[in-house]
Formats: sequence, C-alpha cells, structure tokens
Amino acid sequence: MTDPIRSLDDLAPGMAWDLGTLTLSHEEVVAFASNYDPQYFHLDPVAARESIFGELVASGLHTLSAVFGRVMGSGLLAQVSLGGNQIDTKWPAPLRPGEEIAIRTEVLELRPSRSGRPLGIAKLKHTGKRLSDGVVVIEAVGTHFLRR
Repeated sequence: MTDPIRSLDDLAPGMAWDLGTLTLSHEEVVAFASNYDPQYFHLDPVAARESIFGELVASGLHTLSAVFGRVMGSGLLAQVSLGGNQIDTKWPAPLRPGEEIAIRTEVLELRPSRSGRPLGIAKLKHTGKRLSDGVVVIEAVGTHFLRR
C-alpha cells in the first residue's frame, strides 16, 4: 500500500508514484471481453490470428479498468478522492494475456475549485508499461476532484 495523499495542497506537478505491477491472465481477458467487449480478437486465439494484432489481446477497456483499479486500490487517493469527470485514454500498443505491466501515476496539473468549496482539480496521468520491453500499453489522463 502507498502512503495516502492527505490534501490536494500536498501535491505539485511532476510528483509521481510507482504503484506496482499487474498481469491479466488469458482467463481474465476472455471473461472481461465476454461480458463487456465481445470482439473476436479478445475472445478467440485462433480467430485473433487474422486480426490486426495477429494474436489474442486484452480489451483496452479491461486494461483501463485494471490500471484504474490498481491506482484506487493502492490507497494513494483514498483520503482525498471525491470522484472525477474525465479520462482521456490512449492505447499505443496491445497488452497480451500474461504480460506484466508496471503502473505509474504522475501529477500533471493542479487547480483549486472556483466554487469556493474545499476541493481542487488534479490532472493525473496513469501509465502502464510492459516490463519485458518498456513499451507503454496505456496512458490515461484523468481529471480527479480531490479534497483540500
């Protein structure tokens, strides 16, 4: 578990945290895709050979959910998170079942609420990078509302 942030005011652009690694198994990839993104290249290894990926890959939505789950489960934002309203996401490379990725969160931007309420807005970049070759598989910039 990561030491929790206590206030938006404790943050500064450029601060970053390494939040461990995660791996999505073949079974997890297929189960998620079956429920939420039933495309053949997430479900069928044989059919996936004919896709632009050439093999079975995790859904980008699954990758985003897993990374965000790791961020929230780390405890980093547990005392300050008030929700959010946007996540801009890029998937520059596919994530294959069984590949381990390292998760990192970085502060990009901070601003106090204009409403006068004791909160502020933080733009945080959440990145997942394959350990095997250092390739980024996901970059998500989230707009988070945090207590002050």
